[in-house]
Formats: sequence, C-alpha cells, structure tokens
Amino acid sequence: MLIFAIASFVVTRMWFSYKKNLQEQEGKHGERGVSNVFYAGLIGVIIAVVSALSNSLHLSGVHFFELFAVSFAVITSDTFASEVGVIDSNVHLITSMQKVSPGTNGGISLTGTVASIIGALIIGISFSLLAYDKFILYKVLFITGMGFLGNLVDSLLGATLERGGKLTKGAVNLYSSLFAVVLSLIILTL
Repeated sequence: MLIFAIASFVVTRMWFSYKKNLQEQEGKHGERGVSNVFYAGLIGVIIAVVSALSNSLHLSGVHFFELFAVSFAVITSDTFASEVGVIDSNVHLITSMQKVSPGTNGGISLTGTVASIIGALIIGISFSLLAYDKFILYKVLFITGMGFLGNLVDSLLGATLERGGKLTKGAVNLYSSLFAVVLSLIILTL
C-alpha cells in the first residue's frame, strides 16, 4: 500500500504545471479526493482484513497477499494511466475509438497505456521482492497483467457507466479492482 501511495504521489506531481494548465490535475495541489482514495483501496483493505481472520474462517490455501497485490496493481495502473495519459493529445474512447479530449473518462492513449503497464509492473516487482525476497518472473507478469487488465476494465466502465452518470469515479475504481481480484482468485485456485 505504501508503494502505491509513493508511486502515485510521484506520478501525480509529474508534469503538474502542464496538467494544471490543461485543468486535468487532481485537486488543487495534485491530491486525490478522499472518496476516490477510499474506493480505490477498499478491496485491498478487505483482503487484508479477511487474511487476518483467515484461520478462524478456515480459508487456508487462498493467496491473500497476491490478491492484495493485484488490487493495488489495478489502482496503480489506473493512476499512472490517468496522470501520464493526460499529457498525450492523441486520445481515443476505448469503446468506439472515437478521438476525445485528454482526461475524458474511458479515453486511452499510447502514452497512458505504457504508463499503466509501468504502474502495474512496479507493484508486480514489489510483490515478488516482498513475498519471495527475489524476482520471480511469472509472479511479476501475473500481477502486472491482472493490474493492466483491471485498468482496461476501469476504462470500459469509465467510457460507459461513468460517462453515462451511472457510476462515480470511486465506484469505477472499486468494481475494476474487484473484477481483477475475483478473476485472479479463480485463476489461482484452478
């Protein structure tokens, strides 16, 4: 969680003046709203609580730390995509590929996509080093891939339900993280 917080702070502050001129920065000083942070981290916090209670709930064999990492890989990937992608003027809506303005919900760009992979990769590498004390490629790739996939779901929800006023930004973060965690749980228990 701390790695997400530091990486997100750094990427939010990058190109801050430029984003401020575009009126695309988060908050007055680059901070994210409380509800956005709450929803983004909620799945990870729930996983941590369930992990702490796992012995009394008889949930042995569940990969809690890996699921925790996936949840934060999704929100780190999304944060990097949003904060770096906004500097790219070649943005297209993920659902129709129609050209849209930078910062549009559901908009994707090459710059944002590369940044989103880097964000998820930071969490993937951190997970491998913290969980195994070494770099384990398939674990890094799994966390990174699930984080990036969750980010794509975030973009799809943003383009459809958030743009349509049916979901808030926080809810989009929550559901995209939940999707990636549930899919990861299915894959890890096969």
